[in-house]
Amino acid sequence: MKFTRKDFMASAAAFAVSPMLADGGRKIKTPLMLDTKRMAIHDGPGIRTTFFVKGCPLKCIWCHNPESISAKPQWARFQHLCRKCAKCTMDEATCPTRALKLYGKPMSMDDIVAKALEDKAFYDESGGGVTLSGGEPLFFWEWAVRLFRKFKEKGLHTCMDTSLYAPPAAIEALLPYVDMWLPDYKAEDDSLHRELTGVSNRIIKKNLERLVAAKARLEVRMLVVPRHTDGADIVARHKYIKSLGIPDESVVELKYLDYARSKYLALGMKDTMP
Repeated sequence: MKFTRKDFMASAAAFAVSPMLADGGRKIKTPLMLDTKRMAIHDGPGIRTTFFVKGCPLKCIWCHNPESISAKPQWARFQHLCRKCAKCTMDEATCPTRALKLYGKPMSMDDIVAKALEDKAFYDESGGGVTLSGGEPLFFWEWAVRLFRKFKEKGLHTCMDTSLYAPPAAIEALLPYVDMWLPDYKAEDDSLHRELTGVSNRIIKKNLERLVAAKARLEVRMLVVPRHTDGADIVARHKYIKSLGIPDESVVELKYLDYARSKYLALGMKDTMP
């Protein structure tokens, strides 16, 4: 059966925005998945499998994964790859040039755990494990608690890649199951943080301070965006992190790259990258 672009979007919109999972008679929000990266070496120690959830409450102007902001499924068409062959269907795999891509697919918790276990031998040899990233994993923190509990039951080392923009209850609930936190500290000045991400950094700082108090293992990541978070702000961020007693070896500066512009175009989103 052939589909038009209008049919694509209508069908994608019919997917559940936030599939719900029963938890003791209560419903909790559970995400669609964006991607799974095996043999990852930059998402925590050792060799890891990283799972990316779809959905984030922040709107960072430099976001290099714009497909991760909305919790809804999204179709993207990369025009530079499209041959206009008219062979499009709802199955992205039929596109001969891979110009059509669906971002956001359901994946059960059991399937996630099974996928993670496929490379357990590599984790054991390298000191690696599994990492949850996004999007913002703590946007679905109750679901994440259940998932990480399952990871730990299987003896997996766990990392949480997060902005820490979440209720304090999320941190408390996850502390027993997260072996290492990878918080992304975006800006020190609250007004600047609001301007660049759309949210205050106050709850982020409180959550970071809670992790320090709990003696959680941390690797704080700080993106340096020219003309935005370089200069005085990166100095202020380092000063704040140092005041918490976090050692220099647990702090990483990340270089800004603007490689995601084609994604904004393919998704029909406004390109806000500096």
